[in-house]
Amino acid sequence: MPDTYSVVKQVSTALFRSVAFQALALGFAYPSNAVVQQLKARWSALLTGSRPWPTGVKQPFQHANRLLLSTDEETLEPEHVRLFGPVARCPLYETAYGDAGRLLGRSASLADIAGFYLAFGLCPTTGDTHREDHIGLELEFMSLLTLKEAYAVAEGWQEPMEITRTAQQRFVQDHLGTWIDALTAQLSLCKPHPFYATLGESLCAMVRAEVIRLQVSPVPVGGPVVDTLMGDDSLQCPYAPSSQG
Repeated sequence: MPDTYSVVKQVSTALFRSVAFQALALGFAYPSNAVVQQLKARWSALLTGSRPWPTGVKQPFQHANRLLLSTDEETLEPEHVRLFGPVARCPLYETAYGDAGRLLGRSASLADIAGFYLAFGLCPTTGDTHREDHIGLELEFMSLLTLKEAYAVAEGWQEPMEITRTAQQRFVQDHLGTWIDALTAQLSLCKPHPFYATLGESLCAMVRAEVIRLQVSPVPVGGPVVDTLMGDDSLQCPYAPSSQG
């Protein structure tokens, strides 16, 4: 049986990861006044006090937070539209990256991601405009899994703890870990506002730390898919309410 110190440490680490994933997810949301205020509060709280930061992760978060505190929604809103809006210079969807085979397999990939969500009781809400492979939803899902892990550890539930950890490994291996490098590389090419540049660096550092922690080896995909024949909206997941984001 693990000692109290070990349990507290495991719970603290899982809770920290949950909050960090949630903070990153909010960073990619449309920066309305309310969202920007939440961002500033959550990122500042995350960086306050002693946290179990993985090596190399805290610095980009600190940089992003300094830039966030010196800007506002009037600056970030048009930049968010330019980068992630309808023209999508930098798509925020997993299946927007990779080769032609990736495009043809989009429906299967979306169904697989939806399967992860459904396995933990999650399904699209009415009016949700994002597909299952949106970066915000994938990060929120990791936040939920790590929160469940913390609860299972605190309660001493071995099987639920193993289930949530295995789900994290598989999700990072098959999905989140495969396209973050491509996303952040594309973001850099778009010459983003410094906040979004450092948000991408924070995301990249966090996911790379997870790859090491979970001991997985995701196969990276390439840059944005170019579909000259069918267009971006030709293949859709039957579960997806909309492809816009």
